Parts: sequence; C-alpha cells; structure tokens
Amino acid sequence: MQYSVTYTSAALSNTEVSLSIRHANIEFNSNGTPVATDFEDVYFSDAEGLAETEYVFLQQNGLPERWSSHSNRAFTIAETGFGTGLNFLVTLHLFEQYLAANPNSTLKLHFISIEKFPIEHTQLTQALAAHPSLAQHSQALLEQYPVLIEGCHRLSFLNHTVTLDLWFGDVHTVLEQIENTPKGLVDTWFLDGFAPSKNPDMWTQKLFNNMARLAKPDCRLATFTAAGIVKRGLVEAGFVVSKQKGFGRKRHMVTGVFPEQVAKAPRLPYFSRYSTQPNAATSSKPTIAIIGGGLAAANCAYALAKKGLPNTVYCKDEALAQGASGNPLGGFYPQLNAEASHASLIHAHSFSYASRVYKTLLQTGHNFSHAWCGTLLVAFNEKLEARYQKLQDKQIWPPSLIHPVDSQQASQLAKIDIPYTGLFVPDAGWINPPQLIQALLDGAKSTIKLNCTFTGLAKKNHRWRIQWADNTSNQADIVIFATGSESVDIPQLQGLPHRLVRGQVEAVPTTLELNPLATVLCHKGYFTPSWQGHHAMGSTYVKQDRACEYRHSEQITNIAMHKNALDKCSWIRALPNIETGRAAIRCSTPDHLPMVGAVPDLEAQKQQYAALYKALPPHKYPIPNNHSDLYVLNGLGSRGLSTAPLCAEILASQICGEPLPLANHLLDALNPNRFLIRELIRREVHLDDK
Repeated sequence: MQYSVTYTSAALSNTEVSLSIRHANIEFNSNGTPVATDFEDVYFSDAEGLAETEYVFLQQNGLPERWSSHSNRAFTIAETGFGTGLNFLVTLHLFEQYLAANPNSTLKLHFISIEKFPIEHTQLTQALAAHPSLAQHSQALLEQYPVLIEGCHRLSFLNHTVTLDLWFGDVHTVLEQIENTPKGLVDTWFLDGFAPSKNPDMWTQKLFNNMARLAKPDCRLATFTAAGIVKRGLVEAGFVVSKQKGFGRKRHMVTGVFPEQVAKAPRLPYFSRYSTQPNAATSSKPTIAIIGGGLAAANCAYALAKKGLPNTVYCKDEALAQGASGNPLGGFYPQLNAEASHASLIHAHSFSYASRVYKTLLQTGHNFSHAWCGTLLVAFNEKLEARYQKLQDKQIWPPSLIHPVDSQQASQLAKIDIPYTGLFVPDAGWINPPQLIQALLDGAKSTIKLNCTFTGLAKKNHRWRIQWADNTSNQADIVIFATGSESVDIPQLQGLPHRLVRGQVEAVPTTLELNPLATVLCHKGYFTPSWQGHHAMGSTYVKQDRACEYRHSEQITNIAMHKNALDKCSWIRALPNIETGRAAIRCSTPDHLPMVGAVPDLEAQKQQYAALYKALPPHKYPIPNNHSDLYVLNGLGSRGLSTAPLCAEILASQICGEPLPLANHLLDALNPNRFLIRELIRREVHLDDK
C-alpha cells in the first residue's frame, strides 16, 4: 500500500479538531439486558441475543463458509454500532472454531466497528456477564478496552489472528476517514445499530453510499431491519437486496450483495490518501529487509511478524540499540496539549496502542525491565500552571489518561517531596529500550544480521539489491529504512527534512533521599526512578551535532536545568556527583512528528501536484509516484517508545494492503511527502528545483 498526498492545507495543519465522544447512557432492565435510555432501545434481545447475532449476521452473511473460499490474506468485516461488542465476540468465537477445524489456514480476520456512544467499562463488564459462554473473549476485550478518545483503537485477539479496529465517533464522519483502496476494503457488512425509528440520524443515504464506497466486489451485508428507508437506500447505493425471514418475532430482515459489475464501475469522487498499488506482499510472503537496529526497526519487525511476514533486520553495529535507542532508561508517556490537535491525537493514540503492544509482549513471555509507575508532569512555573489548567478546563482528554494533581497528591505519588501542582499520566512509566528491542525481535523471531553498514541500493529484476560496506550484498522484495540519524546519509531519503539533535542523559547515583522516587518526573527535562542504582536525568538538545562522546559541559547544563526547574525541591539541590552518562543523536522532523510510509519520488510529485494550490476536487489529482516496495520509518525524535509501535503497525498494514489504524487526517500528518505537499499548496516550490 502506497502513500498518496493531501490536497488541502487544513488536512495537513496542526489545528484543533473536535472531540465529541461521550459515554452511552444505559440502564439494565429486569432481565439484566442493557437499554440505551437516549434511544429507548435494547442493545440485544433479552433472551436470545447470541442466537440473534448468529442468525442475522453470521448465517445470513454465509459465515464461516465464505472463510474457506477466501483467497486474500485477511477477511474484513465492518459493523455499524459496536454496542456491547456482542456481534464481534460471537464472530470471534466462530473464527476460533474455524481455525481449530482448519489448522493449516493462514487466514486472518479484520473486524472494523464504529460506536458513537461507547459504553463505560464497568457497565460493559456487567452487560457481557450475561453471556458466560463468551467469558474468555469478553475478558480479553475488557482488558484492552480503550480510553475515550475519538478515532481508531486497534486491538488484537487470538495470538494476532484477529484484529479489531474499534472506532469511536459518528458513523458518517468515521466512514469518510477510513482509508479505502481502489478495489474496496470490506468483504461483509454487519448493518447494526438501534432501529431506524429510534435512531434516524444514522440510517441515511450518506451511510449507505459510504458502505458502497468501501465495499469490495461481491461484498455481502445483513441487517436485522426490513424498513423501507433501509432497502431503498441500499439499492440506491448499488446493493442488490433481498428480504429474508426475520429472527424471532421479527417477520423480515434484509440481506444484500454489492455486485462485481457495480464495484468495478468508477465510484467518484474517489480519493485515497494512502492508495493501494501492487507490491510484493499482497499475494505472497516476500523477502523483507529492515535496515536499522533501534526501536523503529524492532517495532517494524514485530508488526510484520504479527501479520505472518518473516523479516531480516540488518544493523550496522556490533550489537543492537547502539544509537538513540540505547539509553538504559526511557520515559514512556504521551505528549498531550490543551488542544486536540493532529499531533496530540497522534501521540494519544500512539501511547494507548504502545501500552497494549508492550503488555501483550510481557504476557507472552518476552521480558524487559520496566515500571508502569506513571509520569508526573510538574508545573514548575506560572506558564505551565496556566497551560495545565487550560488542559483541565477544556476536558479534551479522559481522566483515565491524564488528570490534575495538587502538590500533596504529587508528593504522595512520587514518594518524595514535590511542592508543585501538575498532571499525572497513570499508565505511563519507564522502560529499558535495549531490552525492549530484544524482546520485540525475539517475539518477531526475526533474523538479525550485525555489522552491516549500508552503502547502496539498486533494483534488479524487480528485486532490491542491498550493498554493504564489506562488498557483500543481499536481495529483498521490500526494503524498510528504519535508520534514525543515519537517514541523512542515505541517497534514497534525500529531500526528506531530517533534523538531527544530540541528547546527553546523566546516570545519577541513587541516595537515601532519592531512592524512594516512585514515578517519572517530567518538567523541562525528565528524572526517572532508580534502576540498578541509578536514575536517568536528561536531556540536552544540541542541534546538528553528530558527535556522541560524553561531555562534562552538557552534564553541567543538565544539572542546571533540573535545579532551576525543581528549585523548590530540597533533594534536587543535593544531587550526588555524576560520573557517567550517555550521548546519542536523535532524528526528528520540522513538525516533530515521525515519517512513515512509502518513500516518495519527490521530483515526480513536484510535477504531479504542481496545481495543488488550485484546490481542485480530490479525484482531479493522480495517484502519487512513490518508490515501489521501498518504505521508511524515522523521525521518532525523543518519543520513539510511544510512537514507534503504531507507526510500525501503519507500515505493516500498508505493505499488506490491510485497513490502516488511524483516520486519514492523522495519516496525512505522518506522510513522508507532507512537507513537499505543504510547500506546493503554498506555491513555495519551483518546478525546476533540482
């Protein structure tokens, strides 16, 4: 799957976006069935909820029979109305049975579900207790159930054979933000939700048209209702519908199919920011080379392995994690602002996804030193106090993600004196990056090649030949550059605006006064709890300096920064002598967001999109030229622990041609060609630039 471009400056800006998500208002009737009070409708049949799901959505959509004849890597189901998750859980259970009966099957299930009013975790637990036969799967869902943030939350089940993309938001907005492909995305629709008479805002022609836009040829659908507005709307969108016997007391229901001849007809306006083009991974198991030895490379390897794609990691050093990912302690927390900007949403979703990945890694026996001890953002001056108060007042982020604390609470959380107010991120903490990298690669079962210094890349017979400094070479169908600060030296990545920043972190010996510290402190720098007798204290930021020797001058800078910021803390003024530390070079970007996706052919795109400033309709612009089967993940800066897992999942999903785990406007903000596109929109690029 290749990146496309964005054609409006608004889509690539970092302006505030709306978050209108709120929990569902529900009550439980005398039978213990959840009822949506806003819609005066039940979530499922009082006595036969499981049987209704099996009849309406599974049997009428030809499942599991269609799984046996499915030829693609994954089968995609999309659902309107997640509710209690019952349809998903029943489908998950059926797919588990299918895999048990077909042990040689490599099919994966991708389930997309949309919910405007998510059920609160406690009430969801109560609702799912009504289905003891699904208890194991219900527990897996509840353990991963995401925080209340607008957008896509990717969850994993059955050892990564089933993926749930749980979208929080209005169905009409969400469907327009789901990345499509020219051949469609969805194999089956579960058209669910509260009855049209109860929830007319959902059952609109816009919904049916978006269903058709995302449907693959011969996509099937089923819905519990036979209302005329539904049948007419589906027919107008291009579906062939049939009336079937309904379940229980319902006389009729509707099924449908999206005919191949209709699916192949032009569906304008068609515009895909991440357009699918043929690549080596769509129909086979390609040879994949990942160049790099840090967090980006390890997460790419793990994300690909979860999708059944073996890979080889080529590291230039004698050991892994010798660059910016080599610090023994790294703070793990999101960068959130008082505005729900694109950048903030990316960081919030990245942090949430990374938490799930790391906890799954630990649950499957791959260990790394860590502590989910939370992170305390210290309001050490009036400016920060005002900023944090604004964040609190706007209530952009759910309290379970981040919430305010007073100085007494801060001290209780930290277990040492913190005479400041602040914000606390309870699910954050610290991680040992080198151990995490090894755990990810062990989980991926990747082949690791050390002492491989990249010198060149050329395409021959539709495959890449990678040249190394020792005059050896390897071939690969797909190459991923996860090369961090080395990216600036790679010819294929020239033109992408890398920003190199040197950072030095101090290893502070613990003391009786410091040792009780129980949470990561974040201010202008950061200070971690003790691990193996030392605290990590960092970091300096020196631009365009690629030297990595330890400097006493930067130690002085680090100490001064922390003492100034935490001046009210007596313990910071009594730091012990520091004798060791570590410096490394981070790779960032001008907007401080990663770059992930197909490597763009920038010269070709200058010509393709010379008229972007005219803001023509999207379908007036061509699919972008990118370098085939060549990808990049870099620019993680100092946030790699949080952002690398989701970025790697985006990349792996692109390569496999599968649904992507972010809304289009957020994907745009990570696109490697976004800087060129912004310049073209502003007409700052001359077409004769070389």
